[in-house]
Amino acid sequence: MTSRTAGHHPHSTASSTIGPEPPRATCNRSARSVQLFTPEATAYGPYVGSAPARWNPYVAPLFTRATAERIVQDLHRDTCGLTAAWDGSLLRFDWTADYDGTGGSETLTPDQHHRYAIGGRWPWQDWDEDIPQTAGQAAYARGVAEAGLPEPTPMPDGLAELYADGRAEALRLAPAPARRTDTAANAA
Repeated sequence: MTSRTAGHHPHSTASSTIGPEPPRATCNRSARSVQLFTPEATAYGPYVGSAPARWNPYVAPLFTRATAERIVQDLHRDTCGLTAAWDGSLLRFDWTADYDGTGGSETLTPDQHHRYAIGGRWPWQDWDEDIPQTAGQAAYARGVAEAGLPEPTPMPDGLAELYADGRAEALRLAPAPARRTDTAANAA
């Protein structure tokens, strides 16, 4: 993934503002936190993922399949020597010697919560207000940041769906707390 000046983005809409930057996403249901990521020095994303509170650019955040599919779509718009393809639930990355000097491949399987650990092939960075973004990217990011709020923030026409997608994806990312079984409930 290359320059931040990439043109079209699937989350782009007409330039408009949606208000002040929302607080950082903190949908924290475990030792990991839900955050927004972008490959370093690109205009791709934001991608909502789960990472440890202390992470580095080559960590492998966890992403849902829907977000992993967006990453693959954006990756294929680039000509960096790295590609990805789905084989059922498996996600395979292939790269040429031009990409890293040796070439290779890696196949990812989802964890028990159907999340994919994607990282190590390029550096990730936090998505923040310093990153040039479209109104659509900003609406999606705001939805992620506000996922835990009881009421959604009203959005201008054309941005409400992206905001709702961000909220939903952030909530889908972290596994729900364990539920009690009927046996456990009866024993209580």
